[in-house]
Amino acid sequence: MVNTIDFNKDIARDYGLRESVIATYLWELLDRDLESIERNGRVWTRISQRMITVALPFMSVDMARRSLKKLAEEGIIMRAVFNDDKFDHTHWYAFTDYGFEMMEPGTFS
Repeated sequence: MVNTIDFNKDIARDYGLRESVIATYLWELLDRDLESIERNGRVWTRISQRMITVALPFMSVDMARRSLKKLAEEGIIMRAVFNDDKFDHTHWYAFTDYGFEMMEPGTFS
């Protein structure tokens, strides 16, 4: 059995391969409608950095953290905390308009 990882070639070229893999993973989570909500006109998905490392075991928590931070700083994703439990600091992520344009179907390699 062959396991493959999809990624967006434009994000990989401009921002890094790890960032592209994580952006693609978030995009797929939103597409599958798992743990997602609609707020402020955007669809948000909830995932922790540790959960990303379970899905992408070749990444460490620090790699996931840095890549998510870079994606947010570059304006590809937004993050927020919508949790009812004040001790739950798991972030919710949504694509910005710019990020959505970059992730349009047909841009994966």
